[in-house]
Amino acid sequence: MAEVNVLLAVDRDNAKAMFSAREPDAMRSFFNHYQYSPEQRLDLADCWQEVKEYLQKIGQENERLAIPLSMAFNGGRQLLNEPPQQVFLVRPDVVAHLGNILSELNLEEIEGSEDVLSELVRLRDFYAQAAKSLQCVVFTTGILCDN
Repeated sequence: MAEVNVLLAVDRDNAKAMFSAREPDAMRSFFNHYQYSPEQRLDLADCWQEVKEYLQKIGQENERLAIPLSMAFNGGRQLLNEPPQQVFLVRPDVVAHLGNILSELNLEEIEGSEDVLSELVRLRDFYAQAAKSLQCVVFTTGILCDN
């Protein structure tokens, strides 16, 4: 099984357990044993870096959006940094703000491939659902395997 880049929505109770996992092995163990529903996991397509660059471009054009858009993937608070294994956290309040920003994007104006557009739609829907559930979002790389 291949390791994948994954966004996970984590509820308040599980976030407490995640934060108590301060050592790298404990953090890896948390994610390998975390029980989540299908809508709480988003396996990212190979074009996620292109999507990230697109969001950064929007942030460069609109300074007010730069910081929240930079957090969509690996710009949040770093919880684990042992490349290739990394974990970044986006707080629930930022998840809500980011969900609103992504929902307001005019996807018809996007100058990118169908893959990028599709990934933006998936990202928008994922953040909107996490915001509705008051969850934090973590970006993991090199930890979880594909389903």
